[in-house]
Amino acid sequence: MSRGRSLSTQLFLDVLRSLLVAVAVFLVLSWGGDWLLTQTVYGENFTLQMTEQKFERLQEYVMEKEVTPENLRPLDIWCRRGSQVYLVLYQNGRLIYDSSYTSQGQTPVEDYSPEMESPEREYALELSDGTQTRAFLYFYASSAYYYGTIFLSALGAFMAFSLCFITLIHRKMRYIQQLKKELDILAGGDLSYEVTVRGNDELGELAAGIDQMRRSIAAHQAAEERMRLANSELVTAMSHDLRTPLTSLLAYLELMERGKYENQEQLAHFIRRSLEKTLQIKSMADKLFEYVLVYSSEWAPPGLENRDGDELLQHLLGEYAFSLENHGFAVRQSFSPLEGQLQVNLELLRRMFDNVYGNLLKYADGAHPVELAYWREDGRAHISISNHISPQRDKRQSTNIGLNTCGKILRCHGGSFSYQEEGGRFRVEVVLPLLRREGLSTDQCNQ
Repeated sequence: MSRGRSLSTQLFLDVLRSLLVAVAVFLVLSWGGDWLLTQTVYGENFTLQMTEQKFERLQEYVMEKEVTPENLRPLDIWCRRGSQVYLVLYQNGRLIYDSSYTSQGQTPVEDYSPEMESPEREYALELSDGTQTRAFLYFYASSAYYYGTIFLSALGAFMAFSLCFITLIHRKMRYIQQLKKELDILAGGDLSYEVTVRGNDELGELAAGIDQMRRSIAAHQAAEERMRLANSELVTAMSHDLRTPLTSLLAYLELMERGKYENQEQLAHFIRRSLEKTLQIKSMADKLFEYVLVYSSEWAPPGLENRDGDELLQHLLGEYAFSLENHGFAVRQSFSPLEGQLQVNLELLRRMFDNVYGNLLKYADGAHPVELAYWREDGRAHISISNHISPQRDKRQSTNIGLNTCGKILRCHGGSFSYQEEGGRFRVEVVLPLLRREGLSTDQCNQ
C-alpha cells in the first residue's frame, strides 16, 4: 500500500480549514454587528429618542434633588450614574455647569459659548428654585455594545471552528468505530469477515495489517484442520494396512514353527512370503516416520558423529550403485576427493538416500544411465544424483513427503537439499558442511 498523508498531517490540515472558517465567520458577524449598531444604537433616530428620555428624567431629578444655581453637585451624581450623557447648562448666557469639567473637579470656563461644543439638542431646563436655564444634552451609546458585538462574533467563530473540526474528524472517528466493530466480530471467531481497508494513512495500514493477520490465522487454522484430518486418516489407514500383513506374517511364522509344511520348497515359499510381508511392514513404518518427521515440530534426531567424508560417501553411494545395477540401471560415477570429515547421523542419512533411491526405482528411465557424483566446493561436500524421467512417471501419484523428509534431514545436519526437473531430467543436489568441529543443535531440525 502506498503511503498517503499521515494522520498528523491530516489533523493539521483539518485544524487549518477550521480556523479559516472561524475567521470568515468572525469577520462576517463583526461586520454585520457594526452595521446593525450603526442602524440602531449609533443611529440618529435612536440617539434623539434616548436624549428625549434622558432630559425628561433629568427634569424630574432636578426637582427631586432641589437643584439650584448654588447647588449643582447633584448633577454630577446624575451624569456619573448615567455614564452615557454629556450636559452643559447656561444661565443668562453664562456657563454654569459642564459635566466634563465638574466630573474632573474643575471649574467651568467663564467665557465658554455653546457654539464651542455644538451639543446635540437644546432644552429649557427649570431648576427647583424656578431658575430657567438652557440645557444642552448629548447622549452617546456605550462602548459595551461594541464589545458585546465582538464577544458574540468571537463566540460564533469558536462554535464554527468546533463544528467544522468535529465534522472533519468525524469521518475518521466513524472509521475507528467501524474497525472496533469488525475486531469484535473477529474476536468472536468469525475469521471469514473481511476487515474494511480505507485510506492510505496509519489507520488504513493498521486495517490492512489486521486483515493480513486474519488471513494468516485463518490459513493456519485451515492447515491445522487438514493436519488433524490427515493424522486421523493416517492412523486409521496404518491400523488397517498393518493388520493385514501382520496377520499373514504371523500365520506363516506359526506354520513354520509347527512344521506345517510338506517339503523344503513349501518352506522356502513360506520364508519368501514372510520376508515380503516384513518388507511391506517396514515400508509402512518408513512412511510413518517420514510423515512424523515432516509434520511434527517436536521431533528431534539422535546425536551426530564425525565420519570420513570420502569413505562414507563411497560406501553409501557404492551400495546404491550396486543395487541400481542389479535392477537393470546403468550407473555413472564421478567422485572427487573431499579431504575432510562429515558430521552426520548415519541412520538419518541412510533414510535420506533411501528416499532418493526409492524415487529412482519408481520414476527413473532405465533406458538412460543414472549419474552419481560428489565433490568439494567452498568447504562443503556437494552430492549430485541425476536421472532421466520415466515416461510412465505421470501415471504414478506422489505426495512429495519423501522429498520433504530429505530436506528436513539435511537441515538437521546444517546442510541443504534441493531438486529440479528440467528437459526430462530430474536432479537432486545434497550439500553437507565439511570439518564441523562443534555439535549441531536439534533446533535446526524443527525449523
